[in-house]
Amino acid sequence: SYHMNKIKSLFEYRKSLSDWHYDPLVKSTDYQYVGRFEGISRYIHLIDWPSMTSGVSFPVDGEKVDENSFPQLQKKDNLSWGYTPEATRKYHLFDNIPDKFKEIAELTGLSGHTIAILKQPAGATNPWHYDTHYAVGQKNNLTEDEISKTTKRYLIMLEDWHWGHFVQIGNNVLSQWKAGDIFTWPFGMWHTSANAGIKAKLTMQVTGTVSENSLHNLSNFKIKV
Repeated sequence: SYHMNKIKSLFEYRKSLSDWHYDPLVKSTDYQYVGRFEGISRYIHLIDWPSMTSGVSFPVDGEKVDENSFPQLQKKDNLSWGYTPEATRKYHLFDNIPDKFKEIAELTGLSGHTIAILKQPAGATNPWHYDTHYAVGQKNNLTEDEISKTTKRYLIMLEDWHWGHFVQIGNNVLSQWKAGDIFTWPFGMWHTSANAGIKAKLTMQVTGTVSENSLHNLSNFKIKV
């Protein structure tokens, strides 16, 4: 594992590894379009959203946290870059995932997966970060090395694109997606998203261990759900 206790900034640490070009002007392709789960938006009404949280205001006072854990280091970066709790508001569902969304997650071909559903209200951002797949590592008892080499996350759009909604993966800005569109990217790729629009942005993510049946290993498809 990394000697995180010496690290001031997770972003600067990652840059020092030269694991990507880290040049905003390079015309690189940093994501993969996987396919589409057609009809997924019919099930949005089944979601029971939790209360609003934020991407920087945690930990709660008195809660014991490991200051050198990846999530804490990311929060420190977010704060140092100028993000506020207000700017990173979100409704993030990990538990009580409706059965229909669990069924859809089964279709990904990602095994031992975790599911999260996210509602990003207007004016909210998810700061520049990379996914450590921490939860899927915990669930499947994987080492950091196994996580980086064998797991994948699929981002699934729950509604058609609307003005002001965007996702940026590496140097690629995504927009005008259709409900059910699935995107993925290499482990560790930096990304960000925002809602500068007029209605909430709804997405789902499924993270798990890759197999030959995982959808990104097949040709582009549409699956009716």
